[in-house]
Amino acid sequence: MKKGLIIFAWISILGSVGDAFIALYGGFLVAFVPSVELNISVEQLIKNHIYPLYWVKQVAIYVLPSTVVVWLFELPALVYFPVRVVSSIFIGWWVLRIANKIPVT
Repeated sequence: MKKGLIIFAWISILGSVGDAFIALYGGFLVAFVPSVELNISVEQLIKNHIYPLYWVKQVAIYVLPSTVVVWLFELPALVYFPVRVVSSIFIGWWVLRIANKIPVT
């Protein structure tokens, strides 16, 4: 169990790096591409500018209710991704602390 928690924690922490790059790229687009507005949604950002990642929406629809997925993908990307970065780092750190308390068997 300890090994599984450690793997989950590091996936969460490292995933936040990817989310940070997406947030930075979205900020870059807003700053330097006149057609991209400050309130660009997650859907618009991924579908129009990072299309190779658009498969994530189909996975999300598979594991979550579609209404939740639609709501998440309508959120402003420049709010959503920074929140994901912070929450993923926090969750990863928290799970690492829990794993650290489990004795090695």
